[in-house]
Amino acid sequence: MIPLKLRLQGFLSYHQAVELDFSSFDLACISGANGAGKSSLLDAITWALFGRARKANDDALINSSADMAEVTFEFEYENDRYRVQRSKVRNKTTLLEFQIANREGEWVPLSEHSVRETEKRIERTLRMEYDTFINTSFFLQGKADQFAQQPAGKRKEILSNILGLEAWESYRETATNRRRTIEVDMSGIDAWLVEVETELNQENERITRLAELLRELEQKVTLRKEKEALFESLRKQADAVREQQKMVELLTAQLEETRRQQAQTSAQLTERENENQTYETILAEEQEINAAFKQLVDLRRELERQNQLALQFHQFEQQRVQHANQIVMERTRLEGERDHLNDAKNQMELLKKGLKETESKLG
Repeated sequence: MIPLKLRLQGFLSYHQAVELDFSSFDLACISGANGAGKSSLLDAITWALFGRARKANDDALINSSADMAEVTFEFEYENDRYRVQRSKVRNKTTLLEFQIANREGEWVPLSEHSVRETEKRIERTLRMEYDTFINTSFFLQGKADQFAQQPAGKRKEILSNILGLEAWESYRETATNRRRTIEVDMSGIDAWLVEVETELNQENERITRLAELLRELEQKVTLRKEKEALFESLRKQADAVREQQKMVELLTAQLEETRRQQAQTSAQLTERENENQTYETILAEEQEINAAFKQLVDLRRELERQNQLALQFHQFEQQRVQHANQIVMERTRLEGERDHLNDAKNQMELLKKGLKETESKLG
């Protein structure tokens, strides 16, 4: 990591805004009285990157005459330029921004949803955390031997981070997992080869069995064809039976309809015969009507001779004419009914004859 710029305001000894440009010198020595802010520059870097400094909490880092502490640190790492900006308003939450410069020199945000997640991203980018940083990049005041005082495991972890050994550990795990996968694949291949060898040893037996199965298949194919032919024949017979059944149902329906029509015609014939008897009775009274008419004529002649009965005679004459007309009309109607009944009777005889023939066919 190569520092480029450091800007402080309200941080520890620095009340006013101060900016330090690291690109303006190659080697520097910081000197000054106690409390001048020499260590504050290094604290500003660790606080901006990792949120940690010599003070116990962030509020203690704020200058006593300021309400907010803010540190902006720009640095170059692996040919990329980064900027970290951390600020803290007294009694409020710390804010952290992490950015990278694109090819046009514009700052692109890399910040996550929370301060802690952003700090983890900074550690992943630098591939080191606070303890590694203070044991490699610079020594804290009064802690030059801090690395030597660390436990063996911690020193190993710090050295691994410094040398990038975690990448080799990742490579080792990847290689181990790949070796295990290859060993599993080889075991599967060996088992498959054994199975193939077993299959090859059974080749002659399987060929013989295959020939037997082929013969059985041919026999079953022949048997299937015979059964299919038998099935087709039975299906045609079933179709023929169904057609005959439909024909029987149709003839049965026609027979029922003929019987119904016969019953209806018989009822009509009986009704017409009763009407015919009525009309014959009326015709039987013709002589009486004629006698009455003759009597009426005689009365008319009698009335003609008698002037006092002229009006009555006239009425009888009108009645006679009306009765005569009715008789003519009734006779004409009865004759028509008689002819119609005779036709119906003849038709009935024909229906009876056809019904008997149908019954004889169905019987």
